[in-house]
Order: sequence, then C-alpha cells, then structure tokens
Amino acid sequence: MRVTWSLRAQDDFNIIYRQALDDDARYALNLVSALEKAIARLPELPQIGAPVGSADHRKWRLGRRPFLIIYRAGNHGLHILRVLHERQDWSIEA
Repeated sequence: MRVTWSLRAQDDFNIIYRQALDDDARYALNLVSALEKAIARLPELPQIGAPVGSADHRKWRLGRRPFLIIYRAGNHGLHILRVLHERQDWSIEA
C-alpha cells in the first residue's frame, strides 16, 4: 500500500524532530525509528488505528512516545494527515 504525507504532517514531524534534537539527539533518533516502524506497520493493517473525528480518520501512537499519527486509509493507499503530540488539539479535521 502506498503511503503519502500531507504537507502539514511533514511540517508537524519536522518541528517535533527539531525540538527533540535540541533536547536529546538520542531521543530524536528514537522518534524517527518509531515513525519508521509505524509507517511500515500501518499499510499492512490500516484499520488498526482507533477511529477519530470523521472522514475515516484514524490515530496511531508512535510506540510509547506521546505522539500520534492521524491518517486516512483508502483504496489508493494510506495518507498521513498530521503527526501531533497527544495533548495537542488533534480532534479537529486534519
């Protein structure tokens, strides 16, 4: 299954990564690893994430980290809509 990213999701993760890198380089690399694992797993089991909001949006946690991938799976692939901290307002339409 093809995986695509919205520009907002790309920006979200870049911001998260840069902030983590400023604090702890090892943690930043662990975030990248968790993201890679999630992106590898989601196409295999696209319905694994919990439904959120409308329009078939789902959420999936980045391992044990407090970050969520908000995505939509369809016939044409999986589209990453946002990557947000769990305490951010992620319930709005992405």
